[in-house]
Amino acid sequence: MNRFTARKYVVLMAVAIASTLLPFKASAQTYDQFYIFGDSLSDNGNLFKLTGGAIPPAPYFQGRFSNGPVWVERLQPILGIDASQTKNFAYGGATSGASNSLNPALPGLQSELAIFNAIPGNPSPNALYVVWAGANDYLKLPIDQRVTDSKPVVSNIVGAVTALERRGAKNIIVVNLPDLGKTPQERALGTAASSTAVANSHNSNLNAALQTLAQNRDVQIIPVDVNALVNEAQADPARYGFTNVTASCFDSRAGTLCPNPDKYLFWDGIHPTAAGHQIIAQYAAAIINAPQSVIPQGDIALNVAKRQVQLIDGRLMALQNTPTSAKSRFGAYINGDVNFGDRDSSTNQSGYSSTTSGVTAGVDYRVTDKLALGVALGHVSNSTDLRSKSGNIDVDGYAVSAYSNYVDKNLYANGVISYGGNSFDIKRQIAFDNRKATANADGNQFSLDVNGGYLAKAGNVSFGPIAGLRYDRANIDSYTEKGAGSLNLKVKDQQAESLVMNIGAQAALSVKAGTATVIPHVRASYEHQFANDSREITTELLTQPGIPLRARTDRPERDYVKLGVGTQVVFSPKISGAIDYETIIGRDKVSDNVVKGEIRYQF
Repeated sequence: MNRFTARKYVVLMAVAIASTLLPFKASAQTYDQFYIFGDSLSDNGNLFKLTGGAIPPAPYFQGRFSNGPVWVERLQPILGIDASQTKNFAYGGATSGASNSLNPALPGLQSELAIFNAIPGNPSPNALYVVWAGANDYLKLPIDQRVTDSKPVVSNIVGAVTALERRGAKNIIVVNLPDLGKTPQERALGTAASSTAVANSHNSNLNAALQTLAQNRDVQIIPVDVNALVNEAQADPARYGFTNVTASCFDSRAGTLCPNPDKYLFWDGIHPTAAGHQIIAQYAAAIINAPQSVIPQGDIALNVAKRQVQLIDGRLMALQNTPTSAKSRFGAYINGDVNFGDRDSSTNQSGYSSTTSGVTAGVDYRVTDKLALGVALGHVSNSTDLRSKSGNIDVDGYAVSAYSNYVDKNLYANGVISYGGNSFDIKRQIAFDNRKATANADGNQFSLDVNGGYLAKAGNVSFGPIAGLRYDRANIDSYTEKGAGSLNLKVKDQQAESLVMNIGAQAALSVKAGTATVIPHVRASYEHQFANDSREITTELLTQPGIPLRARTDRPERDYVKLGVGTQVVFSPKISGAIDYETIIGRDKVSDNVVKGEIRYQF
């Protein structure tokens, strides 16, 4: 191994710093900059350049400590980050402190931070950072120079994360250590047991420290449990395309190279092959993207709640437009609807297509000539497919509702109050390893709707203004996934609210058709959403408890127009029916179409 004088190191370091002294530049992506700190597991050729191409030598790939690109080079395009906005500060051999296991004069993690802090300007608040260090503290050679206490190493890593936070970092990936005792080097040295023990201690202390750091709600700590991933790969090699997960492909002492590196987990005594780096990158991306498939659940629950009330709205429309005889004050009815909805994907959340169907049965009584009261029992089922085949959600909901209708000449007023429970069957499809996480959750919903209007009449035509206010609240209880191994999530309680005001107009025409009366009608209303602001969704990996993965929903499109058209048919004084179609316009990301039908019997 080449040795370097302090003076030569200073000169080379100055060149390295100068090469990074470029102003920070932001782009319009979710993560618009990428900064990497660590050791040989993340070094994309920095040490190779600093040592004039000496470390690592061939057959290592272009200065990487592997036979191909390292994991951060694979992660960057997966996340859609511009390569020109990626700066890698990792150096092979870096310890968690200021020293280097290959040569004390070479950079350590703290030196990397010093280079970063020398860059003028401020990083983007949408930048993504990586900190992965610690292995070299425990794997130094000779063995008697190794660190055996994980606490100071973890303290160094926490200090690095804190320093990045002070510089404005908001999104920081922190990677734990694989089982060092299962590396070819440690098996050969006979130090497997002690190396496993110190890695376990490191990971336990790191998790505890990250829990404390994660209490800062302004910073998203993203824990990548590479320990769990490597253990899964070593337990089931064929699943990941490996045939050898214990030996190294390249034996530097013997100078031999395996013929099939992509079938090996280890390139040398401690470093993964390019294939190993690839699965680490995909695994990290799966963790980062996981909340996107959870975010739509609140909107879906709200949609189920709205359907229950809107079914009763159809019944109230019939009450205000059709007379009730003095002898037939009771009415029984059944109605149903089918809703087809779509939402486009965004940078924050997955889009989806959904079909919601509902049926409501109820009975009402005309207390006076002006006032009718009723109760109803409704059932709604929803099936939602997330975009990019990222999962599906099925919901079954039941609700009990009470409603009233008051008519006084041309004026009318309606009110509905509804409460119910929902059950959720959740499947989250994960791109990595074709894993599928499943869960069941319960929830409840509450709705309150008041609306009214004025109907002027000119012959067989009625028309007038309408106005209303509707409140919906949907809750989903916390749940825990299963079936996805170390990518299973625990999802905290969710609550979504909607408060919509509508102002519009309606018109209807009453036409005799033999013994029946046909009443076609149209309506249009402007609607404004007051509530349903951006909500925070909180999840965490089961293997990394206490470190929340926080995500926010998109802000709602607050203003839109709802259009409706339908027909009531009064077959006889006792039997009537209706059919109705409703849609919305003016929401760029959302489409919503509903077909409703009803049959009623008065007695």
